[in-house]
Amino acid sequence: MRIAIIKSKYTPYGGAEKYTVRLINTFLERGDEVHVLTSRHARWPEISVRFVRLYQAEYNNLLRLLSFNHSVKEHLKKASYDRIVGMDNTEIQTHIRLGGGLHRAWLERRSEESSYLRKLSFLLNPFHRAMVEIQRRALHYKGLKRIICNSGLVRDEIGHYYPGIAEKAVVIHNGVEWEEFCRAFEEGLFERNNILKKLNLPQERYYFLFVGSGYERKGLEKAMLAMRGLPEHTALIVVGRDRNERKFYRMAEKLGLKDRVYFFGPRKDVITFYQISDAFVLPTLYDPFSNATLEALAMGLFTITSNANGASEVIESGSGIIIKDLKDIESIKEAMLTALKPHLSKRQIRDTVRRLEFENQLKKIIDICTEG
Repeated sequence: MRIAIIKSKYTPYGGAEKYTVRLINTFLERGDEVHVLTSRHARWPEISVRFVRLYQAEYNNLLRLLSFNHSVKEHLKKASYDRIVGMDNTEIQTHIRLGGGLHRAWLERRSEESSYLRKLSFLLNPFHRAMVEIQRRALHYKGLKRIICNSGLVRDEIGHYYPGIAEKAVVIHNGVEWEEFCRAFEEGLFERNNILKKLNLPQERYYFLFVGSGYERKGLEKAMLAMRGLPEHTALIVVGRDRNERKFYRMAEKLGLKDRVYFFGPRKDVITFYQISDAFVLPTLYDPFSNATLEALAMGLFTITSNANGASEVIESGSGIIIKDLKDIESIKEAMLTALKPHLSKRQIRDTVRRLEFENQLKKIIDICTEG
């Protein structure tokens, strides 16, 4: 088959980019011819595919979105493919993977906890309006065969906002490098204190781990507010970035948590922090499917997240807790206190997501894209 995969950018930290590269390699292993439709500015790793470099403006998010979408449409007028797999926000594809969920749903969730002026800005911002419209056109494109959702959460949102196309939606949860994590998992069990020492972290503490960029949306403030009601021997490790990080540093001080919240910024070695942590907390406002949540489970961490995170669908009894009301800080605190009590062992928690080994999930996507 001649396959086109649409992805405008590449960053080594991106979950969507990681998925795209693995998907490309799986198509190649099948013997398919793969063309990657991407921007002229994207710096991809070495892959044996044909990169089709398309124009994309660099000035702001709106122009990047509109210009790349236009470039893809123009290219597809001239080129012929058996399958067009969209991993980005463009209008034309035969199969679309909604890894980032529905923008319309994200805006609605953000508005629930926003001031009147911020709600108004969401309505008036041309970028948001363009995103919603491009997604609407993509989902109603006559050549669209399948919508691949990474959670039931996203599938249900499609049914809510676009009921006429809900039958095209199929759920394939994100995959995780379960086997690849094996060595790191075992090392964490036996070398934890040595790793803590290298990071200059006290050994006698119980560590909750928060991983995510965009602290407000990911719920860092809620996690810190809940920390106030936890025993003094507990601490919170924060890995990720935010445009206004200093605001959260000040918040930790104001809450009396300066010595119990550790900010490490964005890191390539996130797995090191899974190794030393006891539990994972992500009271996120909206995540179609948080890869960090799945990775935490694969590293044996008791996991606390919200029902607005599609990854909550893979949490089993004893492996974590799902928060249903993010406005109730007391419930987040109680969930974190539960993590301190007996529950499944790290090895047992890790085993609950073995079925989501990356290759298994990728095969499901390939099967969906190549059927019929």
